[in-house]
Amino acid sequence: MPHIEGRLRHALLAAAIDRAGDFEELLPTPMASVPFCSNLTIAEDWGPLLAGAFPSGYEQGANLTTAQHRYLDPLADRDVCWRYTQLITSWFDDICLPPDRNAVRAILAGARPYR
Repeated sequence: MPHIEGRLRHALLAAAIDRAGDFEELLPTPMASVPFCSNLTIAEDWGPLLAGAFPSGYEQGANLTTAQHRYLDPLADRDVCWRYTQLITSWFDDICLPPDRNAVRAILAGARPYR
């Protein structure tokens, strides 16, 4: 999907999220979308993908699945996702993750992926 822009890409992402059996099955799509994510695109791409990665929310201290870890890690490294965090706060609040890059990095460092 990297070559597809705008509304069509966002519609395809929404359809993929709806149809995927679980986030692990969907993982190639979120990973391909990371280079296009920013704080301005959270509502259309990485916010819904994070919600798909954490359908029951994140429980503090819980181990991340390998798929969750693999998706969060490059997002934490992507500077443009963490500008003006007020744009991302509600998405993170909805899945019980801190909307703070260093806190996400701490979760990634401390959580051993399972599965």
